Amino acid sequence: MSSALSLHLEEDHASSKAKYIKNIIYGGLDGIITTFAIIAAAVGASLDPKYIIAMGFANLFADGVSMGMGDYISSVFENKYILSEKKKEELEFEINNEYETNEMIELYENEGLNTEDSKKIVEILKSKPEYKPLFIKYMLKMELGLDLPDKDDNPKKKGLITAVSFLSFGFIPVLFYLIFYLASYDNYTGIFIINSVITTLSLFGLGFFQAKIGKQNCIKGGGILVFNGVCAASIAFLLGFGIDKALS
Repeated sequence: MSSALSLHLEEDHASSKAKYIKNIIYGGLDGIITTFAIIAAAVGASLDPKYIIAMGFANLFADGVSMGMGDYISSVFENKYILSEKKKEELEFEINNEYETNEMIELYENEGLNTEDSKKIVEILKSKPEYKPLFIKYMLKMELGLDLPDKDDNPKKKGLITAVSFLSFGFIPVLFYLIFYLASYDNYTGIFIINSVITTLSLFGLGFFQAKIGKQNCIKGGGILVFNGVCAASIAFLLGFGIDKALS
């Protein structure tokens, strides 16, 4: 890749770090919201702070491990599925080349190209053995909607990033409850309000970071995650409050 193209991609498109943004946001957002939702439900049910802390930590570590493993396993099986379909297309290319050629022409026509131009493109892709991977790549994309995994795709790293992100961001709501509890601060309403503000700022920061890496509107990015978190926490609080009142 030329230096000019590299500079253009870095300045005008998403940063190279954006390849892991899904894992960071997926883990971080779920970590903050699920942990704070449990806290909000517990507060709504008027539970003692020590129970809130215990439930928060239990959820944090159980869900963090589950999220990381789930991300890793799903990525492994997705990659295996895509590569198995790639092998099928390679076999069909070898034993039924004429059919695959006509199918590829039809796929380009479906994309809006006329028949003549579609045939030209397919003939170019078939003209040299080194173009075969491109033929297979485009066939997978246009016929099945599948993107081949990158050569440096690492499901273990993705799973680890998801888990670390979940634990890091999910720890924030629990941390401040723990600090206030150890400090014997017994204004429970005040603790919840302070924790709500800190959690809101954390959500905004996560959304801001996501938008900045992806070169999007940072304020909008932060606002969307805050809105998501407020809705989830409000539902959890109201359910906890309602169930407590119904059972009392």
